[in-house]
Amino acid sequence: MRIALTGFSNSGKTTIFNAMTHQKIDTSSHITPPEIIHRGALYVEDSRLTRIGEIIKPKKTTFAIVECIDTAGLLKNNSVHNYKVIRQTTDTDALVYVLRGFDEPSVPYQFESIDPLRDFNELEYEFLMIDLDLVTKRIERIDEQKKKGQKINEKEKEVLEFLREHLEGGKSLRKVDIKDEQLLEIRHLNFFTLKPVFAVINLDEKSFNEDKFKDTEFIKICGTLESDIGQLSEEEIGSFLEAMGIDEPVGKKIIRKTYEVLNYISFFTIVPPELRAWSIKKGTKAIQAAGKIHSDIQRGFIRAEVVSYDDFISVNGDMNLARQKGILRTEGKEYEVKDGDIITFRFKI
Repeated sequence: MRIALTGFSNSGKTTIFNAMTHQKIDTSSHITPPEIIHRGALYVEDSRLTRIGEIIKPKKTTFAIVECIDTAGLLKNNSVHNYKVIRQTTDTDALVYVLRGFDEPSVPYQFESIDPLRDFNELEYEFLMIDLDLVTKRIERIDEQKKKGQKINEKEKEVLEFLREHLEGGKSLRKVDIKDEQLLEIRHLNFFTLKPVFAVINLDEKSFNEDKFKDTEFIKICGTLESDIGQLSEEEIGSFLEAMGIDEPVGKKIIRKTYEVLNYISFFTIVPPELRAWSIKKGTKAIQAAGKIHSDIQRGFIRAEVVSYDDFISVNGDMNLARQKGILRTEGKEYEVKDGDIITFRFKI
């Protein structure tokens, strides 16, 4: 799973990225070229995986990973620059809008005032215009093919016309009731406003302590404090968080929200010497989850042996006892994987 931090220049994106990924990328106040992109990874800490590890004591424990990119800042009234930046987020699963909530004269801003809600709407507009351009050009191409007597997909064009109408009305596609059969017709296109999105307000320490913007649904953080946290050792983080009145680091907040907007869950596998967590969409079938691990397992799928996390803990990891009590179940390919399932896939090569 991959997410992108995006926002207007000097909103504090890279400061937050540094805090999340424990990097030290330069955050000087300047306009970053659109081709510049920073990459990092966030380990999805899961207390259940840690507890399983304490019981079975594997040689290796592998947490799920969220890949994160930090793009250049967007610029007001600069569509060429913004197009290049936004295209950098094409292969991401979700977008994180970083909104400036701090007022610092030494860090110039493109807008005359600090208004996170305005910035959110401006960012939505930028992504919407890219989608509108994509729809328009795709329709034009289909029309040209039709004029040349080439066979076209009339259903695709019908869907595109439907989407263009909403985009021209200023409505992002995630707010449009698009049927599954319509999505199939445009699956080869990558619309930005179909991606799940959530926002983070980057406050200064004073505003953060005053709980400014508390009535919004946006995640509120103090980028400078979070950056300090990112440079601390694990032993120091707890006491610092408590002293600053922060419930958890920004990375954990972002991960939890990412799982929420993507509707993701986790399942676990124990294949000695490794204990591992995997992330999948809620509703994923067992055979699809097997493919998440390896295509050979999916092709040769026979059955899945499943025990829930709570049941596993109740027998202290004793799989023989779990089988005797009937809590270690055999499931077929259509089984819908549940959050916290511990699964052993049986397959033929």
